[in-house]
Order: sequence, then C-alpha cells, then structure tokens
Amino acid sequence: MRGVPLAALCMAALLIAGCATTGTTGVKTITYKKPDAYNFRFIGLDTEIDDPSRDRRSYYKIFIDKSEEGRTTTGLESQEKSCDAMLQPNRHLVTVEKWVLDQKTGRYIKLNNIEQPKPNFVYFDLPEDRIVVIEMKTLGDGTSEFVIDYECR
Repeated sequence: MRGVPLAALCMAALLIAGCATTGTTGVKTITYKKPDAYNFRFIGLDTEIDDPSRDRRSYYKIFIDKSEEGRTTTGLESQEKSCDAMLQPNRHLVTVEKWVLDQKTGRYIKLNNIEQPKPNFVYFDLPEDRIVVIEMKTLGDGTSEFVIDYECR
C-alpha cells in the first residue's frame, strides 16, 4: 500500500468498525443512515475544561463555502453543540466562528481571532446518500481537531 498515508488507513478502519453490523451470515456489513432532513451535521465542543468557572456558554456560527449557513445550539463550552444542514453533494469548505456569552453585558460576543480555534476550517467531500458528520474538538491550547465521519443507523 505504498503512497497511502497511515492516517487515511486508520480513518477507513474507524469508519468500517463504527458502522459495521454482523448479519445472519456472520459477515459484517456497513449500514449508513440515509439523508432526510439533513445530510451535513457539525458538532463542536471544548475537551480540556477542568474548572466550572471557566466553562462559558457558547455557540458556533457555521459557514459553508464562505456563506453563513446557520449556528449551532447553545451550551457550555464542554458540551456538544450541533448544527444540521442540507447541502448539494460536492466538495465543501466549512468554517467556524466561536461566540461566547459576555457575563457583564449578557450578550454573546465573537471571540477575537487570536482566541478562535486553530484551525477553524476543514474541507470535506459530501457524497450522495450519506450524512457527513464533522466533529471539532478544541483543546486547552486553542488548537482544534476535526473528525469527519458518516452517520450510521
């Protein structure tokens, strides 16, 4: 398998293991959920918050191909916040802006560019008859990790 990056092989193994079910013949089959109301789901959260006083209320604005698509649900930074959309099958760019609640004013403010998760974007392919799920986990140092997967039944 010369030329295939190890990360790509690991991702393929995770996709197969995550959606595999054993049929009556003992053979594992992959079953994906078919798109209905949405075919794209974004999930964002911070993973290394260890003090409740630092766990602010937040949400993410979601941009698809440089156009605002919507925003996630609102919750604590440590909680999953999600946004669903129906997109055309194609290659897409998702960009994320993080907004947090300012306790003094009671309003949500966009974090400045230095405090935004890095990177705050990822390119992904959206095939027909699949629901793509992109999960962004922001670490304590401000860096983010993206996991791109398909939604299973």
